[in-house]
Formats: sequence, structure tokens, C-alpha cells
Amino acid sequence: MSEHNLHPSVQKFKEFVKRHPSIKEHIRKDHKKMQHYYEKWMILGEDDPYWDGLADDNHKERMTKKEWMKQFGDLLQEINWEDVSKHIDDLNGAIGEIQQLISNVQQEKQISDRRHPMKFPYY
Repeated sequence: MSEHNLHPSVQKFKEFVKRHPSIKEHIRKDHKKMQHYYEKWMILGEDDPYWDGLADDNHKERMTKKEWMKQFGDLLQEINWEDVSKHIDDLNGAIGEIQQLISNVQQEKQISDRRHPMKFPYY
């Protein structure tokens, strides 16, 4: 459908969205919101403070992501990688022992089954 076939209010809404990148980002994330924003735009109009609040929320979200990445980077710098390696080695040893225990139990069960075969099947 070309621009000329659109209803004039839809064309105005498209221009409004182009001027407000925060709304554009919200719509790109979830296309279902387009109808929601269109209805808000029809009811509230372009100059309503509601639209300014969306831009602030988007900015806050970006700031928290940046802060999170900084905190994650700081955490990675504080990690003692030698301790991590030691813990991994200990865990590997424990897993090996558990596997050996399971193997021993299975072998004992097989030996037991050979010594005492089932005399009567269960129905």
C-alpha cells in the first residue's frame, strides 16, 4: 500500500513516530504496541507529556544497561582465576568419584544377577 492510499491520520502518525525515536524503538520490539500507540496518539495528541515520559524511560533503560556492563566488568576483574581453576579441579575429582561409585554398584548388581537368576517371572 503506498503512502497516498493511507488515511491522512495514519500518515500523520507515521510522521509523528519518525520524529520520536523512543516510540519507534518500542514498536520495533513489539509490533502489537503499534495499535496501542496509535490510539494514544489519537486521544492524547502530539503535545501530551505522555510522549516525553517514553523518551525518559528509554534513556533510563539504556543507562542501567551501561551500568550493568560496568559492574560486570568490575566483577570479572576482581575474580581470582587461580581459585576458580582449583574449584573446577575439585569438582572434576568429585564427579569422577561419583562415576566410579555408580560403576561399582552396576558391576555388583550384574554379578548378583548372575549368581541368583530369577526363578519365577513377575506378572
